[in-house]
Amino acid sequence: MGDSGDNQRRPGELAQPGCAMTGYAFVLAGSDPGIALVIFGERDCANAFPRLDPRFSALPRWNVWSAGLRETDVVAGAAEERLRGCLREVAASRPAPRIVLVLSTCVADVVGADPGPVCAAVEAETGVRIVPAAAGGIRPRTQIGVADEVATLLLDELGRRDAAPDPKAVALVGYPTGRAPDPSLDPRTFRAEAAGVLAGLGLRLAACVPEGAALADWEALPGAGVVAVPDRAALPGLIERLDRPGCVVAEVPVPVGVEAADAFHAAVAAACRVPAAPVQGLPSRALAADAIAAARARLSGRRLAYGIGSHHNFRAGHLAWEGLGDLPLFRSLGFEVDLVVQERDTPEARARIERGLAAAGLDLPYHLFREPAVLAPVLRAGRFDVAYLSDFLADQAVAAGVPIVPLGRIRPGYAGAADACGEVLRAVTGGFRERYARWLAPGRDAPGRDAPGREAADRAPPGHGRQP
Repeated sequence: MGDSGDNQRRPGELAQPGCAMTGYAFVLAGSDPGIALVIFGERDCANAFPRLDPRFSALPRWNVWSAGLRETDVVAGAAEERLRGCLREVAASRPAPRIVLVLSTCVADVVGADPGPVCAAVEAETGVRIVPAAAGGIRPRTQIGVADEVATLLLDELGRRDAAPDPKAVALVGYPTGRAPDPSLDPRTFRAEAAGVLAGLGLRLAACVPEGAALADWEALPGAGVVAVPDRAALPGLIERLDRPGCVVAEVPVPVGVEAADAFHAAVAAACRVPAAPVQGLPSRALAADAIAAARARLSGRRLAYGIGSHHNFRAGHLAWEGLGDLPLFRSLGFEVDLVVQERDTPEARARIERGLAAAGLDLPYHLFREPAVLAPVLRAGRFDVAYLSDFLADQAVAAGVPIVPLGRIRPGYAGAADACGEVLRAVTGGFRERYARWLAPGRDAPGRDAPGREAADRAPPGHGRQP
């Protein structure tokens, strides 16, 4: 999509850049014990992950190792030997990993340490596949670019090379297909819902990647005859490998909300050349439709600030279409939506934003904030009722008196739509004043639009993003 030249949309350009080593861990840590990650750097590189994402602290097995480079190793040129000992220990662990990815870091790159020969030697010695990956963070990359790199590498390494595409096998690529932290909740995941609908059509769900992917997903991916992607431009390396004779790649938006989920299942059925998906009678769909109707009756006409440009989680499902994939759910609830975009106010930044909106077929007002610490005035000026933001921006929302629905709480599918209604209603009407009043700015005793003490500037109508 998009025009040529400077008007061409570049996926990932509205999200914060990131360190590739961090991205590999976000995509893969805990996904399958058969995939081990080795951080070829100092110990603190690995220590950061539990703080960056609480999921890691709760994992039953966090299969991430560190070479633990010390200053003496770096100064003495012994980094490779330190890595050799680490890799031998990883290969000897039980159960042995199917594949070990060695992620370079800034430290290793600066001193010119080369993990390649060490990886090859320990692989030959132990029989465990060991693959070095250039993941240093000296040159940050787009998050979606890192996710594509990870997915492409694992497909190349783990995908069954002799698999012929099966027209009855469907793969979901780039959707929020994470597994439930509690196995008892698996039936409410989008993965389970999609598998059930496909089974009703005589089809099967072959793989879901990269989010929530296990070894079996990567192995089965080449055998999918239909590949659904929310944003074909977002994972170009992976899609290029999958788009071959016998395989249909269909761009199907993320199914958030009942109408979007209906459209998703209909589009997948059409790509598979089978009759429309039998979704009308699903109990989960009826519950979701009732929940949306009830929530819309309470929320229609309220103002929502939809944040993009701040998230930092390397999840393809959140990065597709520059983070706008959850927008249909909020629109189905009747919200008036403005974007709040973490960007400096420059002509180049506005051009990038407007390219992304035009490519997605959207015409939304937007407001810029140059860094997290200055979001609160933008939220106050916009007189928003609720904000959908990365959770680390919650302090700014509290300062502005605006309740927040954290990014990532909206899940696709019918069960996800029903749960989302509860999340949004709790945020908007669930006692925000009582819980957060002590943190509100002096003179503003409530988060409502008419709280006393507002300055005249706060009462002014919000500026439109395309105004000079």
